[in-house]
Amino acid sequence: MHSDNIIAFSLGTLFLLAVGFVLSTAQGIIIPMVVALLFSFMLYPVIRFLTKIGVPRLFSILIVLTGLFGFLYLVFVILYSSINAFVNQYPWYLEQFKDIYSDFSYQIMQRFNISTTDFLLEYDWGKVARTFLLSISDSLTKMVGYIFIVILILIFLFLEFPVFNIKLKKAYPASSGKRFVIVIEHITRQIGRYLVVKVIISSATGFCVWLLLLVMGIDFPLVWGVLAFFLNFIPNIGSTVLVIFASIQALVQFYPSLGMFVAVLLSMLGIQIVFGNILEPSIQGNKLNLSPVIILFSLIFWGWIWGIAGALLSVPITVTIKIACENISFLKPVSIMMGTGNIRKKTNKE
Repeated sequence: MHSDNIIAFSLGTLFLLAVGFVLSTAQGIIIPMVVALLFSFMLYPVIRFLTKIGVPRLFSILIVLTGLFGFLYLVFVILYSSINAFVNQYPWYLEQFKDIYSDFSYQIMQRFNISTTDFLLEYDWGKVARTFLLSISDSLTKMVGYIFIVILILIFLFLEFPVFNIKLKKAYPASSGKRFVIVIEHITRQIGRYLVVKVIISSATGFCVWLLLLVMGIDFPLVWGVLAFFLNFIPNIGSTVLVIFASIQALVQFYPSLGMFVAVLLSMLGIQIVFGNILEPSIQGNKLNLSPVIILFSLIFWGWIWGIAGALLSVPITVTIKIACENISFLKPVSIMMGTGNIRKKTNKE
């Protein structure tokens, strides 16, 4: 029995490694497919609504895809223009950083009577910036390719959806086919609702971050708003990264004054608490909450497989898996184990 467990564990490990290798190797195709599938859960209800009110189906698909393409193109333009703006202001920020480091080193020398090295000042930060900008440029180039692949896949998905239920009913006996259709519709409806709420909350978070930083006079407020939108898909870690780096920029930009640094820090914390800890849980409910351990492992796994794209997609993918397991009877224990365990007990009245 013990040897059987070892063999089963070894085979499971090899299987996961093989899956990870395939996902990593074929990420150029698989990532757009996953993104397209997640978009389809959100956007197909819009197409059904438009067809119900009399808009021709093909025209409804065209309207939805045009809106999606416009949104993705807007994000691309914002990121591209922001990189150019950062390149122009990079020398000034580098000098500010050197001043902060020099003052900090001097304070340490005065207080503790020790000598500090200036290796940070002597380091070739220009080379680091060039490498960083080249990597971002490469990512933006890939993003353009991903956008067109996603749009293409969505076209075929939207055309396939209406006949999928019909094929499912024909493929299985009447009772089984009908049950499969109900389960699949329930799964897609729950996933779509989760993603729509997540996008709305993330958009509101990004808008508030952009508005506050714009009012405070922080450079690149639009970039921080876009980053807030995307980082909101990474619970806790994403918001922490946003708060830290936005505050650091405020410190560098307004140094030696610390007032704006404190203001940005408190404002970013307030936004994340209101939207991430109050509004979103109250709208989504505890039912879809994931265990922090599951979130961490999901973030590590998908980040290891697909990098930044995997980190952004990790929680939506995991929630999709959880919802699917929740609606399939023999997989419900998996869904429960993936949750937080905060299941509200039913009262007698319920």
